[in-house]
Amino acid sequence: MLKRQFVGIFVLLLVGVCLSAQIPTSYYDKAIGKQSAELKTALFEIIRPHTFLEYYSSATSFRSTDWHPDGYYWDMYSNNKRAYWDSKYLNREHNMPKSWFGVSSDEVNLYPIATDLNNLYPSDVTANSAKLNYALGVVGGTSNFSNGVVKVGTNTYSGYKGTVFEPANEYKGDFARDYMYMVTAYEDYANIWQSTGTSSMLIRNTYPVFNAYAVRLLLEWHRADPVSSKETNRNNAVFNLQNNRNPFIDHPILAEYIWGKFIGESWDGSGNEPETNLTLIYKYNAANKTVFIQLKKPEEASYTIYSISGILKQNGNINNTSTIVLKDIETQKNYEKGIYVLNVYTNGLRKTIKIMVY
Repeated sequence: MLKRQFVGIFVLLLVGVCLSAQIPTSYYDKAIGKQSAELKTALFEIIRPHTFLEYYSSATSFRSTDWHPDGYYWDMYSNNKRAYWDSKYLNREHNMPKSWFGVSSDEVNLYPIATDLNNLYPSDVTANSAKLNYALGVVGGTSNFSNGVVKVGTNTYSGYKGTVFEPANEYKGDFARDYMYMVTAYEDYANIWQSTGTSSMLIRNTYPVFNAYAVRLLLEWHRADPVSSKETNRNNAVFNLQNNRNPFIDHPILAEYIWGKFIGESWDGSGNEPETNLTLIYKYNAANKTVFIQLKKPEEASYTIYSISGILKQNGNINNTSTIVLKDIETQKNYEKGIYVLNVYTNGLRKTIKIMVY
């Protein structure tokens, strides 16, 4: 697989040292101590200001951002190895479709969201044409298009019915982190996100922005395909050109604090997971919408429950054996069907559990 090729251990180690040094000191300090929606907004304030580049200059920029060590444009959409830019074979492709953020082709040079190198990649023309503005997904059965790297066809990933675009496994994390970057860097575009239609994975708001289907899919791809040296190198090259970074490449764990298993937790600025060694037994009772919790140690604890979109649903204190009735803290109504995040805290320890209410 192209993405995992390395020139040599010594060179890789040397490059790794150089690249890690390119994250400016204190670059992410404003985000430390923030959680969920306010963490996303803090990242927006850090990465939104950047050098505005012209869309048509991206082909030149790709020589810095997407040039393979073997001497050709690194195309995540095909296995073609193009050493020269020719618009008959290569396009400048927006990984997140341009139509989703409400910018017409005639206006492409007027909006930084349309010219951001974090979302622009060299792409095989044929694959680009097949991709259109479809949502991401997992293609099952006979595909409408396949070139051995990407596919277009009917989605088989639960939560969305329709035609989708599926990248290669080795690039799925790249796409996920790109989409996360876009909805974070352009939080101020929330009122014009194209949230209607069959292709968009977005909701017209600043948080969580992604619909439930998108959250599950992107987090799954983000976890299964970790950040590669290709992404790190590209992140540094883009920073050199437009002076901002993709935080989900620099600190992949941020995705968990904003959309994943650490919703409601405050980020400490590191890439480490918070303590999770609290031992407990829990059981969800669908008949009466309750969660039974038994702590291994007979001591008091506190809890919070958040929706998957980061909204606090309820909180309180529990003993070593407790039953929590799932009722919204504001409406006092039972939870709607969906996924919720339960955090239990005691003696400086924490345990996070995902509950499926049905």
